Amino acid sequence: MTASDDGHATPLVAVGYGPRCVPVMAIAEAAAGLCDLLWLVDTGLDEMAAMSGLLERFGPVVDLSCRDATEIASACADHGASGMVTYLDARMVDLAIVADALDLPFHSPSTAAALVDKALQRERLRAAGLPVPTCAVVPSGPTGSSLGARAETMSWPAVLKPRSAQGSRHTFLATDPDHARSLLDSLGPGREEMVLEEYLPDDPRRSRLPYAAYLSVESVVSSGAVSHLALTGRFPPAESFRETGFFIPAAVGPSDQVAALEVTSQAIQALGVTDGCLHTEVKFTPEGARIIEVNGRMGGGIHEMLARATGISLLDATLRVALGEPVRIDGPVATTRVAFRFFLQPPPVSAVIREIAGIDAITDLPGVDTVSIHQPPGADLDWRDGSRNHVLAVLGSARDHSALLETDRLLRDALTVTFADRSG
Repeated sequence: MTASDDGHATPLVAVGYGPRCVPVMAIAEAAAGLCDLLWLVDTGLDEMAAMSGLLERFGPVVDLSCRDATEIASACADHGASGMVTYLDARMVDLAIVADALDLPFHSPSTAAALVDKALQRERLRAAGLPVPTCAVVPSGPTGSSLGARAETMSWPAVLKPRSAQGSRHTFLATDPDHARSLLDSLGPGREEMVLEEYLPDDPRRSRLPYAAYLSVESVVSSGAVSHLALTGRFPPAESFRETGFFIPAAVGPSDQVAALEVTSQAIQALGVTDGCLHTEVKFTPEGARIIEVNGRMGGGIHEMLARATGISLLDATLRVALGEPVRIDGPVATTRVAFRFFLQPPPVSAVIREIAGIDAITDLPGVDTVSIHQPPGADLDWRDGSRNHVLAVLGSARDHSALLETDRLLRDALTVTFADRSG
């Protein structure tokens, strides 16, 4: 802790930070006048080692590389940390152990484990009585033996994905056992442990809609009290579940909204979440609303859209929860605009970007605030890396959902990407 100008101690929040997190400046602005920051980063990653200098401008940095939870807890205690928050899944369990040791509001170690382990999460939800798809662990190792009898008991098609990952990385829809084995082989001998689970079909009522049959619920939990701030809609994903765009508020009717919020609340209770921020994906199926997964941190880009649509700072809420302040928000919060974030995904091949055309045209479109090129010309793409491998992102807002659809059409018409060195 440090002393403020009036002589009172300023609380210090330890921030789990990593690649592709919320921009540093956004977190620093949310913390201004509220708390100081202590950055917890793994400098064993080249991307984070290069950022250490920037992070140190906004607070001390603790290197997580080669440190276990006990050592991290000691470093946080030495700095006087009075809160804990993370904006990524990596090492969430270690941070939960640290928070438990220092008596800081955060996910418990048991809850954190279920939030980052997809197989364990399914077990916890099923044990609490929530309907979940059949899920089997596919261990690392030779594909034939690791898939084994699981292929005989699984309904097809089935979703194959890493046991612990985010952003649709290495996530595929396998049509049958042979296809699943081929996909596993394509990841190489060093692939991570995977899960294979039944695919949740779309609710046929939504088949003619221009939106995907799933959404996410953005929530904060403070001392056990759950506040659902928003429902985030989706455009239909690209192959292998890669995100093409999302928006707040979701375009759903009252009954679907109630169903999504109810199943999300049930999942939060089942996982034992008492303090934190959650990003819960919910699918509308013929049998009703079903949990895809619960993430124990803020969803990517959600804070920007929520601010545009409602004026509420989700970052501020996460920091206040970390400090143990009571956070109660009557939601879903009323919106004044439809905030959006579009992604331009590459085709389902590996390729090199040759040219991106049309950026000048889209920057002049009504409601478009920023265009971020994520993969410039010359970038070597592997579509299996999931949503995070998008070519560019467009952030802005529209007056209503009709205007949102028109903006989406104009964006798709204006942008053209050419590729070289394609491989399947």
